[in-house]
Amino acid sequence: MKRWALPAFVLTLLLSLPPSLHAQAKDTLTVALVSHAPTLDPHMHFERVGILVNINMFDSLLHRNPKLEFEPSIATSWKALSDTQWEFKIRKGVRFHNGETLTPEDVKYSFDRVIDQTKKSPQYGNIRAIKEVRVVNADTVHIITDKPFPLLLERLVFFPIVPKKHIEAVGDQAFGSTSPVGTGPWKFVEWKRDQYIKLEAFDQHWRGKPPFKYLVFRAIPEIATQVAEIKTGGVDLMRNVSADLLPEFKAHPQAYISSTPILRVHYLALDMRSAPFDKRPARQAANYAIDKGAIIQKLMAGLGTQTATVVQPLAFGFDPSVKPYPYDAKKAKELLAQAGYPNGVDITLHSAFVEFRPVFEAICQMLTEVGLRTTPKIWDPGPAWNKFFQGEGKATNGYYGSWGNYSVFDADAVLHPLYATEQGGWVGKWYARVEGLDKLIDEARSSVDQPKRKKVYSQIQTMIREEAPSIFLFTQYDTLAISKKVQYAARGDEWLWLYDAKPAGR
Repeated sequence: MKRWALPAFVLTLLLSLPPSLHAQAKDTLTVALVSHAPTLDPHMHFERVGILVNINMFDSLLHRNPKLEFEPSIATSWKALSDTQWEFKIRKGVRFHNGETLTPEDVKYSFDRVIDQTKKSPQYGNIRAIKEVRVVNADTVHIITDKPFPLLLERLVFFPIVPKKHIEAVGDQAFGSTSPVGTGPWKFVEWKRDQYIKLEAFDQHWRGKPPFKYLVFRAIPEIATQVAEIKTGGVDLMRNVSADLLPEFKAHPQAYISSTPILRVHYLALDMRSAPFDKRPARQAANYAIDKGAIIQKLMAGLGTQTATVVQPLAFGFDPSVKPYPYDAKKAKELLAQAGYPNGVDITLHSAFVEFRPVFEAICQMLTEVGLRTTPKIWDPGPAWNKFFQGEGKATNGYYGSWGNYSVFDADAVLHPLYATEQGGWVGKWYARVEGLDKLIDEARSSVDQPKRKKVYSQIQTMIREEAPSIFLFTQYDTLAISKKVQYAARGDEWLWLYDAKPAGR
């Protein structure tokens, strides 16, 4: 397997960093991310690198404990009043970082700004079933949906509550860049774009003071640089550790590995609007062309599970009776000829998934070997990736990526963004063109009859397995490299909930 060479500029980079970043103090926890989200406003992006920052700055109505069970957060209790109305009791005395007290009006405002389509929140599709949030009294809100919405509680685990008065005073742009204010364990100090985000412990947090005074998220796009920083103490935690690095970290005196299965599923979205993937046999050929088992074993150290579709085994609605495409290069070539390409065809694929670049390169080689002659191109993980989702909608013939379901343990959380063709469908609105699929997705997300939903999800998985709008690959583990100065364990929801991190020996 290809190993990343350590760039020559690493030493210069380390020496040029502010002392607070490369000379780690005991009261500082530093996390390496491949990039930062374009904004710190938790409602105005959908990126995992941003979510991992936001969850430590903002609270939501509900939380998940390490066992992945719902527990109170801003809401102390909740109950269904009907199929379309829920009541939430709001915790008293919760303070925003600017000293203001959180009220039910802030809860209502938080939902209103995402529901308001003129705001163009990327998270609209997650909660579009919510019709109204009604303030009942000083500690109660009602959430009313336009139809039964079985994912409501799941969606509320990551739906940060923001301060109405503060945002109206400073404006949306300042709130997302220089003046973010939440109620989470850490408050904003400084953001140097493409370098670091620095947070400081919020001593008035209702849970109590977090274990580390400072929390720093460094943007380090080069994986080799992240590795060097872990080893030299400039970083305390990095994500998505590749298979070839596991033995190294396991033997390293200053670091250890924590790994657990998560929802994140890898796929290659195919553009069904144009040749060659406007033809089903060509899409099926692409699925037969990939030896997923070999990739999982050789490039991921066995830390993955092949999937028949994009629905993950950990998600409600997963149907184990739908079987994955086997690796069959001969059949792939036959199907490609059936699609009208007996001599093969040239395609171009993109990826911004820099942590899994060796996997992307292996996939492109396997496609080439059956006649889908692939030119791989790497997007910048920040601006170029966002440009695709926010309006361009074209990545030549497709792109390789992964989806973490917003840590929502339901099939809808991957089916709707990848395949719904409405505005809320992030990839589907551009790529997917499977007749009848929109109707089934909407049917499943609009019923509280769980057996019925499961049946519809089975139908969907059978349908997309046959239509192959994507190359279906595998789920992964969350594999973290952690400094031995820090006690922390990977979570099954892929969160970095760093309130649970502690200095070693504490």
